[in-house]
Amino acid sequence: MMEREDVLICITDDIGIRVWLERTLDGAWPVEFVAAWDLSRASRLVEATRSRFVMVAVDENEPEKALRIISALSASGEGLSVVSLARRLNQGHLLQSMRAGARDCFIASSDGEEIRGRIRQLLHSGPGSSSTNAPSAMRRKMTLVTSASPVVDARLFAQSLAFALNQRNPKARILALDTAATARSVFYLDSHNRLTLEHLLRSPEALDESLIETALEEYAPNLRLLAACLSAESAVNDRNADLLIAVNQLAGMFDHVIINVDPAMADFWIAAVGLYARDLMMLIHPIVEQAHAARERLDSWRERLPKECRRSFLLDCHEPKGSPSLSALQHAVGIEYLGALPLDWPSRLMAINAGLPIHKLPGKATYLRRLEEILKRYEAAPSKSRLTALRGLVRTA
Repeated sequence: MMEREDVLICITDDIGIRVWLERTLDGAWPVEFVAAWDLSRASRLVEATRSRFVMVAVDENEPEKALRIISALSASGEGLSVVSLARRLNQGHLLQSMRAGARDCFIASSDGEEIRGRIRQLLHSGPGSSSTNAPSAMRRKMTLVTSASPVVDARLFAQSLAFALNQRNPKARILALDTAATARSVFYLDSHNRLTLEHLLRSPEALDESLIETALEEYAPNLRLLAACLSAESAVNDRNADLLIAVNQLAGMFDHVIINVDPAMADFWIAAVGLYARDLMMLIHPIVEQAHAARERLDSWRERLPKECRRSFLLDCHEPKGSPSLSALQHAVGIEYLGALPLDWPSRLMAINAGLPIHKLPGKATYLRRLEEILKRYEAAPSKSRLTALRGLVRTA
């Protein structure tokens, strides 16, 4: 288990160094990797995570590159501890890296416990040891919504959640990302936006308030939706840093960020931004097999979610007749039960086919009434493990 919320960053192009470091850290701290050729990307990652500890791996063929990176990072902030990381001891490089600003030099053949001890010492005694780190700041804002199976419509729930929160607190700026968006739609609404998450990953320096105001349509006052479907080329491990940087930039412009995470992409998204999630909502049908699948996914994400993240599950398309007992499903999933959403097929079909938020349908859909009841309970009975409640964004109607 993680000892602290500190995020470590390793700048390296060496896959062997990455494997060794992950094995050495043994899950004690989360670590983000970034390529050595892109110093601006590395700097943005340090800023996004507010990391206090960066390791710079030395390429023996180009040792001066590591020295330049160490020097630049050491000069960039008072709260940052930078260390050199090498495959073998080289006294000359050790002295040069210390002159460049490194506070230590790790050798890849060193004992794991020794390395972890030196990291603890540097974190506790370093120049930023009393600073507030980033996860708690971003965690106050991010809600992840996903499902145990592609047949569960978490997309409609995430869309409805965004509109419900917007109605409850119209002054809060809310952004909802849809990782299952298509060329024509974001969630189940027509998309007229010129901006997508893919664009932001390609040009992170272009993201600012003016771009959001001009390129991202408001679907309701203070509510914007962003298509976040990534191509197969983008959804690879070495893009985790880019995704984290982009989401962090967006979080800085909004009061609450809701992300509908397509189950096919969930492992990638959780690996990239899970550490910063305030809430994780898992939807399942009232089917025992899905309950067990949800448990397996949650267990596999344990090291990528903070202990303060409120994990809860909802039953979707619930019908009293024929459903397993609630106690059996709770036992199988193993996290807080939030409530049940009815099938209400006519309302779902009408909202999806008409391209309307469900609250704009004639009359008041049963689905929407149940959602409002769930949100009230969510506010009234916060999880014991949660540090920050929804009270600032969810108000009893």
